[in-house]
Amino acid sequence: MKKLITMGMCLVMAVTMLAGCKVALTDETKPEDTVTSQPKENDAQENENGTIVKYGKELTNLSLDGTLSKQYEGQSIVVPVMSGDFEKAINDVVPIFEELTGADVIVESVPGEQFTDKLQLDLNNTKRYDIVLAPIAFLHSFAASQKIEPLQPMIDQYAGASYDTGDFIPALFETYGMYQGSLYAIPYKPDVELLFYRKDLFEDEAVKASFKEKYGRDLEVPKTNEELMEVAGFFTKSANPDSPVDYGYSTNMMKGCTRLLFINRGGDDVNESLQPNMNNQEGIDALNRVLELQKYAPKEWMQMGWDEANQFFANGNAAMMEQWPGLWNTCQADGSAVKDKIGVAMAPGATPVLGGWGVGISAGSKNKELAWKFVEFITSKDGELLKIENTMDPCRTSTYAIDEVSKSSALYDALMESLKYAKTLADVDIPYVSSKLNDVMELHIQEAMNGNVTPEKALADMEAEFQKEIEGALQ
Repeated sequence: MKKLITMGMCLVMAVTMLAGCKVALTDETKPEDTVTSQPKENDAQENENGTIVKYGKELTNLSLDGTLSKQYEGQSIVVPVMSGDFEKAINDVVPIFEELTGADVIVESVPGEQFTDKLQLDLNNTKRYDIVLAPIAFLHSFAASQKIEPLQPMIDQYAGASYDTGDFIPALFETYGMYQGSLYAIPYKPDVELLFYRKDLFEDEAVKASFKEKYGRDLEVPKTNEELMEVAGFFTKSANPDSPVDYGYSTNMMKGCTRLLFINRGGDDVNESLQPNMNNQEGIDALNRVLELQKYAPKEWMQMGWDEANQFFANGNAAMMEQWPGLWNTCQADGSAVKDKIGVAMAPGATPVLGGWGVGISAGSKNKELAWKFVEFITSKDGELLKIENTMDPCRTSTYAIDEVSKSSALYDALMESLKYAKTLADVDIPYVSSKLNDVMELHIQEAMNGNVTPEKALADMEAEFQKEIEGALQ
């Protein structure tokens, strides 16, 4: 499995945007599609000394070891953000940063379906943006095309003494930040698919007794793919009329997301040498597992997007679902049939698909020093605590060690464990042809799911198309 892509400088094509299942891409955006977002006044809790307190910790080093002392007065940076949680997380910290630096931070909110196109347009042409906060595979593409700045020189020259890049979760720092041996991004929001399951069903004594009678073992949250199939079958009415729910398993399988299930079941896309890595026994086993799970999932799951699949699970129709952490909010919302009934674990098989966002600096920035200080501020040990309440989970080991942080989310134990194992990104991590290769994976996985080809044929065809696209990019 590939953690980091290395690609020669012979790749000179224009960057092609990635078509992931979470961020829709559109045609070229217009300037009026962007809204300048207004940061609110700082409402963080303060102690009697005026020090901000978050999760029981006094944030005494927001000045970054004294390197922020209003010396940037008169300077400004532009920060584009995807509307929603990212917008709120950035807006909440801007007043604090402005007070410490004397600088102005202009936050531009862009709708999700336009965000990556708008970002690409600016990096290629207008170069107004200073900060690049984006999904990881996009950042790797930007690094390959030299649209973002190497960060290690910034750290060496401008960072406070206690910034400590060694404190980031190692897998995140390596996978999110490094490209061709250089650091181009700092982890900002970790993301990995998790297994959500109905605690009330797994803990029900009658259900447990029925499972043990049927399978001769105790009912437990599945850890292996074999256990997943067995438990999913048990909780599916068509396979077990006594099941308390209709389906044992569900997820969003609309085109654009089917490759995620393939990765969760042990499949891969390319290896460290940029060669296709799916047409092997591991890939065949993974695709066969996808087909097996299809027996225990709703028939309409290939028409389910993010919202539809999440609501289906929140309505209590399935015993298990693999999904990004955002599903938790839907399950805990008022009116949810499964509120306070959900447990979370690592995806069975220990090959969870990896997502996530990082933050870098535009190569076209006119204020790179100030831009770095903003990146440093929002990713510092104290700065990280300011974003958590806006669904931006921590990336630093020391943050998870804070007792109030670790207790603040039922997801964190599973998230930390999953991040140790996740290696394959949701988007094929090859600059310039990522979007095309994503589509290739989707097409052939769905062909197998529709019964049009065997898993072996689907993977052989996928491999051939991958090889053709990769060779074309290298010419």
